[in-house]
Amino acid sequence: MPVIYAQNFAGGTQQYLTLGANGYQRTLGIGANWTRLRIGILCNIGTVQGTTYDIFSPSLCIGVCSGIRSSVGLYAPAHCAGFGTPAIPGVTTYASSMVYTAGSGGNSYWASAAWNFYVTSAGTAVTSSAGVSQQNFPTNASAIPRRGIWILDLSKSALVSGTLSQGVQGGAVAHMSLDITSSDLYTALETYYVTPTIQGTALQNLALGNAIAFNETTYGSLDTVEVFWSHYTIPFNLFEIAVYRLG
Repeated sequence: MPVIYAQNFAGGTQQYLTLGANGYQRTLGIGANWTRLRIGILCNIGTVQGTTYDIFSPSLCIGVCSGIRSSVGLYAPAHCAGFGTPAIPGVTTYASSMVYTAGSGGNSYWASAAWNFYVTSAGTAVTSSAGVSQQNFPTNASAIPRRGIWILDLSKSALVSGTLSQGVQGGAVAHMSLDITSSDLYTALETYYVTPTIQGTALQNLALGNAIAFNETTYGSLDTVEVFWSHYTIPFNLFEIAVYRLG
């Protein structure tokens, strides 16, 4: 089950939620009454028993689902959509590993080159992976305490059914030696019209696209945001999550 801890950073102490083979879901106050939504998180990931081994075929997903009982991590979810790297539970298993990278100045990080956008309806997933993007996440073992940034952009063609286009933005390699703050996260969420620049470096940006059909009338409203991590022994640490509604 998720456990709450705290970590010290240059700007102060922040609590975080540790995920291990489970997820965090939160139903939105606006329900599914949106056509453009940006979900952003601050996070880092543990290491393999303090070593430099890669993480074999984990699944890290950020997205939306139809209530807390339709998470991407469940068997045959009714309706969910989002972005998964390097694998998606029950869909793209045995994908590439998250690769341990030493980084500069002792600030190690995980790099994941495999990914897919997905929409799952009544347990059947449709995926799309047009484009090239590497997802980078700081480890929790480093010279300085660090939080990384990850943002999912979702755009519906219509309110309840049509196509769902998605994009993703995350930390560049240069960000792996920096601590990303709450202020950075909010700035990036609100900078939707160009690629956000955080602490002097542009985020990696995979622009909106990869459109996949969705139908909330048939399969359930996409009214809940979620973050899911599949690995049991290596913790995923969620420091902050924010949602910005654009339409």
